[in-house]
Amino acid sequence: MISARLVTALARSALLEEVRATPKPGLVDLLDCGAHRDMDACTFFRSAEAIAPYLGQMFQTAAGWDGTLPALFREIRRTGLAAETAMFRATSGVNTHRGAIFTLGLLSAGAGRCLSRTGALLADEILDLSQDLAAQPLREELEVISAKVPVTYGEQLYAATGRAGIRGEAIAGFPALRRTALPALAAGGQPDRNRQLLRVLLELMTVVEDTAVLHRAGWEGLDWMRAQALDFLRAWPVLTDPAMEALSRLNRECVARNLSPGGCADLLSGALFLEGMERLSGGRPDGP
Repeated sequence: MISARLVTALARSALLEEVRATPKPGLVDLLDCGAHRDMDACTFFRSAEAIAPYLGQMFQTAAGWDGTLPALFREIRRTGLAAETAMFRATSGVNTHRGAIFTLGLLSAGAGRCLSRTGALLADEILDLSQDLAAQPLREELEVISAKVPVTYGEQLYAATGRAGIRGEAIAGFPALRRTALPALAAGGQPDRNRQLLRVLLELMTVVEDTAVLHRAGWEGLDWMRAQALDFLRAWPVLTDPAMEALSRLNRECVARNLSPGGCADLLSGALFLEGMERLSGGRPDGP
C-alpha cells in the first residue's frame, strides 16, 4: 500500500539525490557550495529531513479529499507554509528548499489525487492533476500581483515582464518536467546515475527561465547560462571523464559570475520524485 510514510521517504530521497549530484554548475553539491556562502550540503541534508514529512502530509490530504479544489489548494498551501517554517528552523534561517516545497508540494498533492482516482501513479496523470489543482488559484494570485505594488523579486519580475516563473510552470502543468526533465531522465546513455542527473540538470538549464539566475544576474546572466549549457551538451552528449572536468570548470565560472540555477535544481528534484512515484506504484519499469 502506498502511504504518506512511503511518499515522505520518496520525497526525501529525491531532495537528497539532487544535492548529491556532483559537480553542479553554481549549485551546492558534495564538493563545494557553488555560488552560495550561507549553505552547504549538510544544510540541505537537514532541510530535506525537515520538510519531507510535510510533503507526505500533502499527499495524504489530497488522497482523502472530498471537498473543492480551491479548498484543497488552500490546505496544501497552509501545509507548505508549515514546511517552510520547519525548513528555516532546521537551517537557522537559510532558504534551501522554498522552491522545492512549492514544486514537490503540488506534485505530492497531484499524486494523492491520482492514486485515489486511478489506483496508480503515472507521471503524466500526476502532472495533469497538479495542474487542475493549482492553475486557477495561481492565476488569481497573478491578478492580485498585477493590481498591487510588487514586493518580492518574483512579483517585480511578473509586473515588469509578465513572466510568471514557477507559478507559470505550475499553471502550464510543468512543461519543463514533462517535455525536458522526464524524457532526459528516462533516456539513459550516461556512464552512471550521477552523470545522468547532471545531464538532466543541464537540459533543464537550456529551457527554464530560472528566476534564481535572473535575480542574481538579470537576462544577460540567464542568456549566458543557457548558452553555456547548450554548448556543453552539444560538445559532450555523453559525460565522459573529460566532460566532468569541463563541468567543474563551468561550475567555477558560474561561481565567479554569482550564478546558481536553483529553479532548475528544484525541477530536477521534481523529476526524481515523479520517477520514484512511477516505480513505487509499478506504473513504469526502470529505464536503461
